[in-house]
Amino acid sequence: MSTTFYVSSFIEILHYVSEDIIQCDAGTAISELFGDEFDDLDFELALTCLEATHKVGFKEDFWKLEIESYEEMTIEEFIESFLDPNEQKDPLFVTKRFLFYERSLCDAMREEYEGPPPEL
Repeated sequence: MSTTFYVSSFIEILHYVSEDIIQCDAGTAISELFGDEFDDLDFELALTCLEATHKVGFKEDFWKLEIESYEEMTIEEFIESFLDPNEQKDPLFVTKRFLFYERSLCDAMREEYEGPPPEL
């Protein structure tokens, strides 16, 4: 698949995850995505959705980077730089990615509530 395909798909995912609040294109800087209605956790969800949808992964060293190191990249530059377009063969790939996201979500909830999440 071409990079253009993955960029278009990621943009559609960003629109969906943000409930169309985020309006962007391939030339939009990553930093422009963030605001009151869309945060780093939403961005991580979009990344995980892209990986799961296409069975491709972001390079392992990407997950160790701070957002400041790529926030001025455009969406197209970001995908070209960090997406590994090779199909993931691990049958647990998607499961591992969503568990990784679950940990991020739990960490964010702990930070927000400064303790265990409230019971529902």
